[in-house]
Amino acid sequence: MKVSFVTCDVFTDRPFTGNPLLVVPDARGMTTTQMQSVAREINYSESTFVLPARDPACAYWQRTFVPVKEIPYAGHPTVGTAVVMAALGKVAAGAPDGAHPMTIEVGFGPLRLDLLKKDGRVARVRMEQGKPEWKAPVTGDDVKGQIAAALGVPFDALHPTLPPQAVGTGNTFLMVPLASVAAVSAALADTRMLNHVEKELGVLGLFFFAFDDSPAGPRLRARMFAPGAGVPEDPATGSAAGPAGVYLALHGAVPGGVAEGRGRFAIDQGVEMGRPSELDVTVLVDGGQPTTVRVEGSAVLMMRGELEV
Repeated sequence: MKVSFVTCDVFTDRPFTGNPLLVVPDARGMTTTQMQSVAREINYSESTFVLPARDPACAYWQRTFVPVKEIPYAGHPTVGTAVVMAALGKVAAGAPDGAHPMTIEVGFGPLRLDLLKKDGRVARVRMEQGKPEWKAPVTGDDVKGQIAAALGVPFDALHPTLPPQAVGTGNTFLMVPLASVAAVSAALADTRMLNHVEKELGVLGLFFFAFDDSPAGPRLRARMFAPGAGVPEDPATGSAAGPAGVYLALHGAVPGGVAEGRGRFAIDQGVEMGRPSELDVTVLVDGGQPTTVRVEGSAVLMMRGELEV
């Protein structure tokens, strides 16, 4: 059986940067085992397989796989798949430039997107992520020490006042603020300890970041390790960028602050991997509590071909 595929680079507008993604735009006839085998063979952080939506209100059903398992959804696959489907004419993006709403089906249900069209094509997507959820912050020095060891940084590289905390908007990540961009760049994964922390805290991966005093505006420098999912390091993690916005809102620490119930900032990720990515985050806050988070980014098409499965 032959299936067509398209690859793209996501959370970037330049080829050979950002986070690569493989999309099978018509996965009808493929088994789950075949999808998993393709994801493992390609070995990108994620691959997606598009099927007709089971919910008639949705444009399509997106199944998302990391190299070792299927996950409910992920951010860069959602952005990249929408750009690919629009480029292939498989979803209607409307005639004029501007934002065109669309709902897709993912592992946890409907997910709302806006296709952002400019110069006649969709190259940017904004997703409204799932309901924010969070656990109690990590306060014990013993667990914090394990987290620091997992990241290969000294204990004092952890942020002095912001604690690690598990937060999710579909996928749950451990948010780990560090004291400096230099500490983020110097981190060196301890796979054994990372696997232990992931299992103990029930998270998909560790998303660690520092505030970046950049003239380009409010932003974070971030990295993400998820060896338990077969992703040693991810160049761009949209499903962790949203939880980062939720986390920062919970702690009153959104870069640039919150005005009229809305905070906006950017995340630079993948720099240390030579795959620089940019993710734009908007978090809505009501009464000091985050209610909604949106993540936005670009994608560029790279390759087309066929797979034998």
